[in-house]
Amino acid sequence: MNGKKLYRLKTFVAVFGILLFAALMVWLAAGLGAARSMTEEKKQENVKQSVVNGAVLCYSVEGVYPESLDYLRENYGVKYEENKYLVHYKYISADIMPSVSVTVNGQSAG
Repeated sequence: MNGKKLYRLKTFVAVFGILLFAALMVWLAAGLGAARSMTEEKKQENVKQSVVNGAVLCYSVEGVYPESLDYLRENYGVKYEENKYLVHYKYISADIMPSVSVTVNGQSAG
């Protein structure tokens, strides 16, 4: 009888350990997925901020906002992965900040 209790206890500890390990792996995988998603959102925001900073720099140097994104790329060093991000740059007027949004894989961030 004492041997059966010991066997059951060892079995319980082994099963509990396996379940605990599996739960930790699921938790870790979920955390990594969330971190990857946040990193992508941060990259997208960095692209937008780069374009906005270039426009502000142009305004401070030239006194007008640039009419096109190409002008910013050519004259103010704005760079981003053109095959990954689609930047929507909407010129409004020389003295009003352009509207900038960045799209990644069909998702938009304003």
